[in-house]
Amino acid sequence: QLACPLDLGCHSVFMYGVSPPDNAQVKEVRCIVMVPQWGTHQQVHVPKQLPEHEYLKDLEPLGWIHTQPNELPQLSPFDVVMHSQIVNDNKSWDCDRCIVTTCSFTPGSVSLTSYKFTPPGFKWGSENANNAGNFNNYQPTFYEKVQMLLSDRFMGFFMVPDEGSWNYNFMGVRHSPTMKYHITLDNPKEFYHEAHHPNHYINFSHMEEAESIDAADREDHYA
Repeated sequence: QLACPLDLGCHSVFMYGVSPPDNAQVKEVRCIVMVPQWGTHQQVHVPKQLPEHEYLKDLEPLGWIHTQPNELPQLSPFDVVMHSQIVNDNKSWDCDRCIVTTCSFTPGSVSLTSYKFTPPGFKWGSENANNAGNFNNYQPTFYEKVQMLLSDRFMGFFMVPDEGSWNYNFMGVRHSPTMKYHITLDNPKEFYHEAHHPNHYINFSHMEEAESIDAADREDHYA
């Protein structure tokens, strides 16, 4: 369900869930939130504001999922920087609890891998927050893989921006790190849905109207 509305670029969604009563070390994902975003094949841009809603009050943040067009041999340094920024800016995010899960679109399948940051990785990500992509001294010891289990025993739900569009790739000028938004219970619209680029459809409509008026005013010399 998560992969269906996306294309092969980079996108991110936030995970929220709970621990079962008998095991505080296990986390069950119950909700996936898609926030306003736009991305490239390297990184994704989301607002600094984290999702807020009454449906999330009884859930704890568990991290985020990052989609990518192919499977990489290591976790992207962009992910380490972004995760460190979110943890530093939000007290509700615990570096030991919140993880990054990559969702790679491999040929004929989807590959999921989850990572937890080590203290040196979190420190490196915090120090490189303002780096323009020229990452030095990036090491695979900055993270470690964590166990993940997919199950159909638990029911979850999606939440999306209440304005309907989460995809700002077609209207990037309207997106900013400081933008405010509200979320609502709904399934995410597919990547190329008209809600994500309404101006294109308005332009097409105006072009058709102009052609109709021009055709009506044109003199028929064969009448």
